[in-house]
Amino acid sequence: MKLTPTALLDHAKSDEGRKQLRYAGISVVFVPLGQICVQVLKWVFEVHEVLAVFLTACVLTLPNYLANKHLVWRDKSKDNRATEVTVFWLAAVLGTSFAMGFVFLAGKAVPESRGDLAHALAIFAAQLLGYGIVWVARYLFLDRLIFKATHHGEEPPPDLLEDLHRDFPV
Repeated sequence: MKLTPTALLDHAKSDEGRKQLRYAGISVVFVPLGQICVQVLKWVFEVHEVLAVFLTACVLTLPNYLANKHLVWRDKSKDNRATEVTVFWLAAVLGTSFAMGFVFLAGKAVPESRGDLAHALAIFAAQLLGYGIVWVARYLFLDRLIFKATHHGEEPPPDLLEDLHRDFPV
């Protein structure tokens, strides 16, 4: 893919480009929401930042899944819902694990004694790094394996449908 402004604009106008923009848009909503939850848990309820990241992920995973399923992939089917939720949850756990690890390291590298703002910014950056690593992989995984049968209202061919039911027997 070319990275010229014209090529990027053309890609953004394509079906795939619009889907990627919707995926990014969901993140624009959930990243700040997650950050707010983590900071409220940490500063108001005095929950350790690593536990705050975990609790936030537990609360936001289901709404994030539903937003992605319905708004990004525009998938209204109820087929394989258990598989979709399980895979999405596993991706969330992986992202949360990365984020918790990076938050732990950032908390050690920039202790609160150096200042509340510096510590909070380090925690924020660590979370973004942890979730960012998994964000791209999750998109590719969901797009190519989980929601690949979404053909904008068309029924997938029988051989593809059969393959989908074999991919993740949950």
